[in-house]
Amino acid sequence: MVSRNGIRTQVPLFRWASLLFFVAFLLNAPAPAVPASPAQARFPAPKSDKEDRSAPRNLTGQVVDKEGKGLAQAVVHLKNKKTLEVKTHISDAEGRYRFNGLNPEMDYAVHAEYQGKSSATRTVSLFDQRKDVYLVLEIDTSKQ
Repeated sequence: MVSRNGIRTQVPLFRWASLLFFVAFLLNAPAPAVPASPAQARFPAPKSDKEDRSAPRNLTGQVVDKEGKGLAQAVVHLKNKKTLEVKTHISDAEGRYRFNGLNPEMDYAVHAEYQGKSSATRTVSLFDQRKDVYLVLEIDTSKQ
């Protein structure tokens, strides 16, 4: 019995039943999916260089003789195999060279020249997904 403005009225039985049904439904509903501990929390994996195919690539390396000694002042040629554009770099005192900002969607051919002799041509392939590529270019400087 409920009193309304001093008048007693009865609440119909179906209202009580629907209220009980609703409460029972809420009690049986599954809990929200919340990890039990921070160790169970899942975060997206960090992006790796392999996933970011548009990031520019860098080619570094060293020009060496047969004994592995760096060759200073060697001329390193980098050729884009699609556009045929050629870039050159002169190696430093230890024979090191560097080409930055290469298009990762292109193939490149690279070789070095030193005192009229040349290294074998190496390829930097678009299928090689490393962001930083390191190549040693060997030149046989012995007299022949």
